[in-house]
Amino acid sequence: MFFCYILSSLHKRYLNTTYIGFTDDPLHRIRQHNGEIKGGAKFTKRRRPWKIILVVSNFPNKIAALKFEWAWQNPFCSNFIKEDLENKLIVPKMTKRKLMNYYNSIQFKVEVLNFLINSKVFGRINLNINIFDNTPFEGLIITDILKSNMTKIININYDEFKNIMNKKKNESEILSENNLNENLDEELLSFDNLNIPDRCIICEEFFDNNDKKNNDSNENISENSEDSNLNNDDNGKNDKKEYIVKCQMCKSPFHMICLANSEHEKNNDIYNLVPKKADCFVCGKSLIWSEWVKNLTDQFKK
Repeated sequence: MFFCYILSSLHKRYLNTTYIGFTDDPLHRIRQHNGEIKGGAKFTKRRRPWKIILVVSNFPNKIAALKFEWAWQNPFCSNFIKEDLENKLIVPKMTKRKLMNYYNSIQFKVEVLNFLINSKVFGRINLNINIFDNTPFEGLIITDILKSNMTKIININYDEFKNIMNKKKNESEILSENNLNENLDEELLSFDNLNIPDRCIICEEFFDNNDKKNNDSNENISENSEDSNLNNDDNGKNDKKEYIVKCQMCKSPFHMICLANSEHEKNNDIYNLVPKKADCFVCGKSLIWSEWVKNLTDQFKK
């Protein structure tokens, strides 16, 4: 699991100064920033001690979390929210020096966070925000700024969050010691054990390229140059169907491209490449798109 977090300095000289970062272990990282253990950023050394205000989690992968961190740190350079900030953000009139302090304040960083979780890209992901201090600065209430239909916002005590993280860490260590993770993954990803169809529910094409029915058609292909060119064109089309997504409820498999196209046709949406959500054709379960692709696997690719 990957996290983006925001810290606030408790140093008298640097009150309301913030730092935004990325980590896979927020408990370990905050100790580094406060000098309890080796590590941490140079920016945070002179402004210690720090307290953690909130963490954003449930990113589909590391790249998404790093992009989120960069956009949060550089909002006026990010294509995700640059236009929204220029058109919707109300900046108070002040001197240049005070304006720079404002851009590094908790209030501004939380406002930027609100734009991010409602952007076209990250607004499609069901992120979680754990808030440890809802009133980090006088006159500021974080939950009054953060408003989103997709993001889950949770007020939680830091000690409680710490206990939860430590419990998960201990559980993962036990699993790794007994090598249970590898065995579990092999069982879950085994096509035979899942008892699910061996073809896409939508286009009814087989997933396994070595299937007999697919082989029959390949054997009839002649060796002349014209037929080989046609075969190359077909392979180019099939490359789009090499990724499989599964319903989390009934485990029914679909080609990712087939599921996306079906949603576009149903909603008459030709402008967005990625749909916001998709319904399972078998059980009817409606899932947002990030949930479909979270367990994306190309296990049938040969």
